[in-house]
Amino acid sequence: MRDAKKMIAAVVLALAVLHVTAHAQQTAGALAANGQTSVSGSAATSGGDAVTPAVSKWKFKTGGSVYSTPAIENGVAYFGSYDQHLYAIDSTTGRELWKYKTGGRILGSPALAGGSVYFGSQDTRIYALDAATGKERWKFKAEYAVNSTPVVSGGVVYCAGTVGLLYAIDAETGRQRWQFSAEAGAPTSPLLAGSTLYVGSGRGLHAVDAATGQKKWTAKTSRPVVSAPVGDSALVYFTSLDNQLHAVDAATGEQKWSFKTEGGLPFSPALAGGLVYFGGIDGNLYAVDAATGAARWKFAAEQGITSAPAVAGSLIHFGSLKGLYTLDAATGQLKWSFTTERIVTSTPIVSGGLVYFGGWDGNLYAVK
Repeated sequence: MRDAKKMIAAVVLALAVLHVTAHAQQTAGALAANGQTSVSGSAATSGGDAVTPAVSKWKFKTGGSVYSTPAIENGVAYFGSYDQHLYAIDSTTGRELWKYKTGGRILGSPALAGGSVYFGSQDTRIYALDAATGKERWKFKAEYAVNSTPVVSGGVVYCAGTVGLLYAIDAETGRQRWQFSAEAGAPTSPLLAGSTLYVGSGRGLHAVDAATGQKKWTAKTSRPVVSAPVGDSALVYFTSLDNQLHAVDAATGEQKWSFKTEGGLPFSPALAGGLVYFGGIDGNLYAVDAATGAARWKFAAEQGITSAPAVAGSLIHFGSLKGLYTLDAATGQLKWSFTTERIVTSTPIVSGGLVYFGGWDGNLYAVK
């Protein structure tokens, strides 16, 4: 009976991961493999203090699954839903402040800058709204669905579509400055480090000049890269469906080391405290040394891993088939888990002592 339950759980997890990666890179005729696009948007190390007791403070119900990780600023959480709306809700109470309807599902996470909220939709558009009111400032027409999370810097919005194009758009006017073709597979959500954008695709990881859109180098992989990279001006880390975490020189793309697992890696890694944390479809969350790739620990998640991890203080949080896991970031020991109605593919974020994440049950959760 126990083996049968494990087999059923494995099948459910495989189907969940396939569903997630299908929304990560929606390219006609190619392998549909977040996203962190990257699964649920890019995985970033969350700020704020770690929290310990697994108690739900509130949950906000939308009309569809929530893949989007909220962006939180000035007491407001902004996030998208399968019900085609971008929501702004009070991050303390869960009360709706406003919502904006697009023509398609919203999978990626929004970005905040200069009083605006920027995000993409499967209706093929990238939007800029007034963060206070939800009033539309502009919308940009891409060639196909936009599932990725934008990066905003220096008055420019960088955002990937799902037909191999990365766009640079003026943050004030919504006019295109340049576009870059990833050639094969949809580009992931980008990482901006210094003057370079790093974006994954069906051929590996590309480094692109942020000012011009010209390619600097490509670090090739044997299978697609479907989630956003992390890193800095020295090293860039990215996962691939080739079962490996790769670390490459940020200036040249030369591989410094790789770490091989027993299954594909469709989720973005997290970088914190000299360690890289990442999980895959083998159900393990790994912690490896950021400089050498040497293993530090691994945690076998009974309910699988269905989101990118996020580190806050001494804790690391990630989604599973039945909720949220929280581990000690230094040792990999389980601290607590939180059960939801359905799968969690939204990368958690910690702000103001609360852990925020969305689920397939249509809820955005605030857990303390």
